[in-house]
Amino acid sequence: MKIMKTKTKKGRNKQRGIALIVAMLALLLLSAIGVAFMFMSDAENSVTNNYKDSQKAYFASRAGLENVRVLLAQGGNLYTQASALTAPTSGANTGVIYVTNSTGGGEVIDPTTVAGTDPIVNPTLDDELCHEKFAGLGKGSGTNGAPCGVNSNELMTSNTYFKLPSTTLTTAQMPNTGSSSALPFKWVRITNKQNLMGMLNQTVDGTAANVQPGLQVCWDGQKEVAIPAGTACATANPTQPMNPVWMLTSLAVTPAIGLNQGSRRMTQMEVSYNPPVMPDATITTEAPITIQGNLQVNGYDNCNCTAAGANRPGMTCNKNPHAITTHSTIDQNGNAATITAGPNPPTKQNLNPWPYDVNALINNYVQSGAVDATGAPYNVSCSGTPNLNTTPAVYASCGTVTGTAFGTFPGGLPDSSAGSVPQVTYIPGSVRLSGNDTGSGILIIDGDLDVHGGLAFYGLILVRGRIAFTGGGSQDVNLYGSILAGEDVNVQDVAISDVIGGSFNFHYDSCALRQSTTNGPPKLLAEHEIMY
Repeated sequence: MKIMKTKTKKGRNKQRGIALIVAMLALLLLSAIGVAFMFMSDAENSVTNNYKDSQKAYFASRAGLENVRVLLAQGGNLYTQASALTAPTSGANTGVIYVTNSTGGGEVIDPTTVAGTDPIVNPTLDDELCHEKFAGLGKGSGTNGAPCGVNSNELMTSNTYFKLPSTTLTTAQMPNTGSSSALPFKWVRITNKQNLMGMLNQTVDGTAANVQPGLQVCWDGQKEVAIPAGTACATANPTQPMNPVWMLTSLAVTPAIGLNQGSRRMTQMEVSYNPPVMPDATITTEAPITIQGNLQVNGYDNCNCTAAGANRPGMTCNKNPHAITTHSTIDQNGNAATITAGPNPPTKQNLNPWPYDVNALINNYVQSGAVDATGAPYNVSCSGTPNLNTTPAVYASCGTVTGTAFGTFPGGLPDSSAGSVPQVTYIPGSVRLSGNDTGSGILIIDGDLDVHGGLAFYGLILVRGRIAFTGGGSQDVNLYGSILAGEDVNVQDVAISDVIGGSFNFHYDSCALRQSTTNGPPKLLAEHEIMY
């Protein structure tokens, strides 16, 4: 028994201190786990902060684009300068405008290499311009997926190629500019868009990249168009003026904090104004036209022609428009109607291809801020749910409108349009105009239009559906401008009283169609972020 006790005691002596060792190992393991969690937490905080900083730069860059887009509103100083932009060249400052946004405190904003060739040294360096491939700048076209400057002769070395806005922008135009509260977008570059630009090496007209890549790009209201060399957007297409597409490029840089150099994000936006719609004729429709009754349709341009087609004083009469044009056929019942125009015959049938996307035009105007007639001051009441995908389409019903002024009709016609106050008015369904309705600008009917009585309008009537003139017009011209419709047009004269009686009278007028009806900024065509 003694021997067994001795052996047991010796075994116990060998196990002494094991608990301490286990505890120390556990403590060491827990410490390692704690340190790992601490580093993970720091890494997560760093990632979160970097992401937050990067997003701040991204949205600041977007804000810069929107700010300058608003400043390009028609009639403003920046709009006038942007409208005069030419193709950029290294020796002239007529092709590039930089709108800068300093935070004050002596901050230098320089897109050239004068302030440094490295974005870390010069955070406001424009290392994207070479990708726009403007031949007149004499620079390399850059490497896809990389900023300009990877190769030699890709960065601009002096300020001779650009200019700043001629009038210093105020804090009312750019909030907090010149102070520490300014948003961190540093500049927004404005140029005309050309046919081949950007890192994707794509062309607007689908031609190969080596086929006249420097052609200017214009907006015709439905699509972007590359125009021939030596022409201008306003005159490249004699039948449909266009507007230049402006490319806005915005750079935002957040402040450096400690070892964090700050984030740098760049975004782009393509914008343009919808040009005036210039239909081929006084009445232009995609579907068949039926004419009957004692009406008058005159294709001589009232802007520079008399009703008989003679030159107005100091002007040359435009005799190109037809009186009636259709993608389909014209059916005339009787010979009482008077159809007059320069071309012989004065009407054109089977126009092919049909050049007008009425649905797209309506959508463009609505998105650009048309006055909705269901709101004040018109308060037109519409009912029903439209369905444009059925055949025939189903439109909302907006009832009858009487004695309403959609803009101000000029009182000096046919010789003077003084007093015209145009606007874009949108009626979101079928409507009947039943007498003494007037207006100027663009009247959009998102459905069928029935005119039953007197009408006096100066501009464009744009109709998605069917048009029917079922009442008598006044003794004067009912429309100076043009009608453009997507479906069939039925015109008939039914005199209902001596006050409203007489024939409907339509007269083409390019001055009425060219009236400026834009109240807001240019239309947004496309936007994207520049990634490399």
